[in-house]
Amino acid sequence: MGFDSAATFPAAIWDGDSGNRDSDAGDNRAPDYRDWVRLINELAAAQRSNQGYDPDNVLNSVGTLGTTSGLSVVERGNSALHKTIITLADLVMTMTDGSTSGTDAMWGTVPLYTFPEGHILFFGSHVLWPLGDVTAGSGGLTTTADLEMGVGTTARANQSNFALAAAERNIVLELVLAQMVSSTTAAIESIASAAAIFLDGSAGALTANLNFITSDDADATANDTLILSGTITLLWTMQGND
Repeated sequence: MGFDSAATFPAAIWDGDSGNRDSDAGDNRAPDYRDWVRLINELAAAQRSNQGYDPDNVLNSVGTLGTTSGLSVVERGNSALHKTIITLADLVMTMTDGSTSGTDAMWGTVPLYTFPEGHILFFGSHVLWPLGDVTAGSGGLTTTADLEMGVGTTARANQSNFALAAAERNIVLELVLAQMVSSTTAAIESIASAAAIFLDGSAGALTANLNFITSDDADATANDTLILSGTITLLWTMQGND
């Protein structure tokens, strides 16, 4: 392949070339710094690939984390199958009381993660909220409020209902958090899904939005905030794009 220090993995398997040697010429000279540079670059490329990064093709790479304070992400897998682990650490979500009392749920939404543009197949998801890690501010949520959450490609807005729409929970199915702002909260609230879900993002990159609503009108009386800590894990692959 010739003299070069640039890594070829994962597009091609390294054949031993470096800035010091051409493997096709049967060069047996002692290694120098150029060989070590190439070796380090190839090793780094292999490690990035095991975190889902492909510098040669965005379709095979990971997405982009949202910018809300308190979000972080760890990527596992490879360029074919991604395990995206999103952590929320004291993330503050604004909860807006419904416009019409009695019919409109309190709601909140935060963009978590934007996927590469294309056809995405989700193999499963997992959500975990430990004890005390979903708490209300000092506003209108009652201490016994029941909350419903989901992750979907549509961000929640004001609606005249107390249910998440299909596109507001088409990545992570709906989870009811009973009395999650009360001191009597259950120790762990979690949901795991192994159902395969296909979503078409070929017309524009899809964003995973974390959506919360109250279950009924008695759960809230005015605007408030939620402070969220937990993990959301997504297992997905990019099938291709138009």
